Amino acid sequence: MVVKIDEGLKNFLEEIEMRDGIDKQFIIPDSSTLNNLLVVRVEDIKNKGDYYECELLAQLFAEKYLFKELMEMEEKIKEQTKSLTELEKLKYLHAFITDNISYDKEHRSRSALAAAITYKGTCTAFAQLFLILGEAIGLKVGCINSKILKHRWNYVVIEDTTYYIDETFNVINNESKRLFFQTTPIHLEKAPNQGIAVAHNAYR
Repeated sequence: MVVKIDEGLKNFLEEIEMRDGIDKQFIIPDSSTLNNLLVVRVEDIKNKGDYYECELLAQLFAEKYLFKELMEMEEKIKEQTKSLTELEKLKYLHAFITDNISYDKEHRSRSALAAAITYKGTCTAFAQLFLILGEAIGLKVGCINSKILKHRWNYVVIEDTTYYIDETFNVINNESKRLFFQTTPIHLEKAPNQGIAVAHNAYR
């Protein structure tokens, strides 16, 4: 698509070097789903005299109709948590996911979109769903990855405390759901190579 921009926006896009591909710099108000699953790339900026013309490539990671369930889930959890503290929101999110999403033993539901539709998910789906819904309710959520374990889980920053949570483990081990709701890193013994795959939004 082609949009008209002024010189200030043109300078901003050039300064942050977004011509080669982008994501988080373009924020869509009130939609964590779209902010995480929509890619926008600046293709070209042309001087048209009185204004600049900017070519944007916008791409969804799936067909539009598939977003309906996830966006409805996002709106539901936002409504249910709007009067809660951050820690209460974290506990609610944890319970919501573990009570509603089961582990996909066939490894077909590999994304938050798939989990919202099938109510099943792999570790990647759990981590992405936790990230999207967590950001939607105002939490600073990120994802941690380990190539050794071939596994992904989450962390949440509340004030000066970082909480680590592995919803895949919590769902599989139903009797000990709080085991990985911890303030120290988890899986270190089995995953010494772990690192941040998706960093939290520091401006939440």
